[in-house]
Amino acid sequence: SCLVHKQTMAEEVDYQYLQRLFLQMARSLRTRIHTPRDNFVDQPREVEVTNPTPLSPQCELYSQIKYGRTGWADKHNTAGGLCQMLAKRQLLNEAPTAGQRTAITDRMLPEHPCLADILPSRVFCGTYACNGNIFIAACQDRNIYLYDTSGGRFRRLHTVRTRDVGWSILDTALSPDENWFIYTTWSPFVHLCNVDGDSSKHYSLDLRPDSDNFCAFSATFSGDNKEILASANDGCLYVYDREKDMRILKIDAHEDDANTVVYGDESGHVILSGGDDGMVKVWDKRCDSCSPVGCLAGHKDGITFINPRGDGYHLISNSKDQSIKLWDIRHLSPQEGVAATRAKVALQKWDYRMEAVPRRVRKDATKKLPGDSSLMTYTGHVVQQTLLRCRFSPAFTTGQRYIYAACAEGRVIIYDLLTGSIVKTLTSPCCRDCIRDVSWHPTEPVLTASTWDCTLQMWTFREREDYISIGDIYDHP
Repeated sequence: SCLVHKQTMAEEVDYQYLQRLFLQMARSLRTRIHTPRDNFVDQPREVEVTNPTPLSPQCELYSQIKYGRTGWADKHNTAGGLCQMLAKRQLLNEAPTAGQRTAITDRMLPEHPCLADILPSRVFCGTYACNGNIFIAACQDRNIYLYDTSGGRFRRLHTVRTRDVGWSILDTALSPDENWFIYTTWSPFVHLCNVDGDSSKHYSLDLRPDSDNFCAFSATFSGDNKEILASANDGCLYVYDREKDMRILKIDAHEDDANTVVYGDESGHVILSGGDDGMVKVWDKRCDSCSPVGCLAGHKDGITFINPRGDGYHLISNSKDQSIKLWDIRHLSPQEGVAATRAKVALQKWDYRMEAVPRRVRKDATKKLPGDSSLMTYTGHVVQQTLLRCRFSPAFTTGQRYIYAACAEGRVIIYDLLTGSIVKTLTSPCCRDCIRDVSWHPTEPVLTASTWDCTLQMWTFREREDYISIGDIYDHP
C-alpha cells in the first residue's frame, strides 16, 4: 500500500489500495474540470521573481557553505577534483572529506515525482528520522502511519490509532533514540507512543493548561531525550520532564498563539519560539525563564515554523507574510525592530486560513523593516490555509546549501541559501492542494511531502524503473 511495485501489481491485487488510487484520480479529474487552466499545477502560476540580496561574503555562514572546511568545494574544475578524490581513495585508501562529497552530491536534487502512499484524508505532517530509516506521517483520519524507509524502501510498518484528537493531529516528533514518538492535537495532553505500534504503550502527558480550549501546535524532544517541549494557542511554552512525569516549566512567551518551538542546540538550554505576534524569541533556561534573552524581529505577520541549522547559531523562520528569514542568534534585533514588527503585525487584517493572499502582502514580503536583523529573506512560496513548514537541506548530501519550503499551491520550492534565488520548483499532477509539510531524506536525494490531496508525494533524483511513476498513472488509465 505504498510505492507501487509493478511486479506486485501484477501478482497481487490490493483492492483497498486500488480504491484509494481511484479516489485520488477522481479528485484530480474533478480539479481538472473545475480549476482554471492557468491554475493547474502542471502549468503552475509563475513564481513572482524578485531580486534577492545575496548573503554577504563576510558572513561566517557564507564561508562555511561556499567553501566547506577544506576549500575544495569552490573549485571550478569539479571533474578534476573528482578524479583526484577517486585516485586518493583507490591508491591511498583515503576517504573523501565532507566538503569534497557535498561538492558533487549537492547538485543531485530531487526532481522526478512518484506517489509514496495514498491515505484516506489530508496529511498534516510527515518527517524522516535522523538516520532516514523511519518516516512518520499524521493524517486527519486520526491515524499515524509509520514507514520503513531503510535501503531505499518506503513500506508501511504500523498504523497507530490515536486518542483524544480534535479536528486533526497537528504535529509529530520522533525521540532521539527513535523508540518513541509524540503527537499533538486540540487537547491538554501531548501523547507519547511506542514506535513498534504497541497500543499498551500509549501515554497521555498532561500539560495542565489554564484553559480547556487548548491546543499544542508544536512539540519536540530534547537532545538528551529527557524532556518534551511544546508551544500552544495560549501563547505559552511548556516543558515536560519525562523522568519526573510532570510539567516542570510554563513560560508566558507570546502575545498571541505560539505556533512553533524547537531547541536551539543539543544541550537543551536554548529554546527558540515563534508566534502570531510576528516574533522569534530566544530563551535560555539557565537564565530567568520569564524573560527571553532577546528577539529576532523583521517579519510582518505571524510565524508558522522554525527550523534550526544545528550549529547552535543559525535558524530559519517561515511566516504568513510570505517570506522565510535566515537569522543568527548572536545578532539579536534592537528595540527599534521589535517595535516595527509589532506595529506591522497589528495592521494585518486578512485571515490566512480562508482568504487569498492580498497583493499588498506579496508586495511587502521583500521590504525590510527598520531594525530587521535577519541575514537573508527568501520569497516565492505561498503561506496560506495552515502552518506551513520550511527546513534546511541535509548536511550529508547538500552541505545545507539549500532551504526548501512547503507551498499552499501544491508545490515545493527549493532556494539557494547563499543567493536567495529559486533553484527548483517541484510539482506533480497529483499535487493541486496545499502541501503542509515536507522532509528531505538525510542521506539520499529523496524528498517527501505531506499533502492535502491525501497523498505522500515523493520526488527522487533518478526516475526508478521498478516503481510506477506519476506518468504511468495518468498516461495509462
